[in-house]
Amino acid sequence: MKKAGILLGLFMVLLAGCNPPNGTNSIPKEALPSLITLTCNPNFTIEACEDVKIGNPVEIGIVIEAINKAERISGSLDYSVEYKMNLTDADGALTKYDFSIGKDPKQSALLVNHKDTHVGYSIPIEDANRVRKLIQSYTD
Repeated sequence: MKKAGILLGLFMVLLAGCNPPNGTNSIPKEALPSLITLTCNPNFTIEACEDVKIGNPVEIGIVIEAINKAERISGSLDYSVEYKMNLTDADGALTKYDFSIGKDPKQSALLVNHKDTHVGYSIPIEDANRVRKLIQSYTD
């Protein structure tokens, strides 16, 4: 009886080890957008800006991970839009955001969904820097 309990326990541990984690890194590949388009705001003249299209699934994952880690900003928003960001799903559906990231590696990024422009989200500095580096790889 003792051996059966030990075997059952080992089986449960092995089974649990086979399940994927539930964190933001476990987004199923088919749930990722097929294209992310960043279009420069022509009225944003603080820094030079270039349009970017991201279609590589690994690079899309970097952006989506950053979006998933964004935290809601309390209070009212007063911001400038650097990019219009469109996430295009495989079926052609669009999700639209205002996105400001700048070039300062000590600053977080700002994300505002067009469905509710009164609510902003702050992308943590570490994730914002990954996205900055990605954008820079397209613009250099």
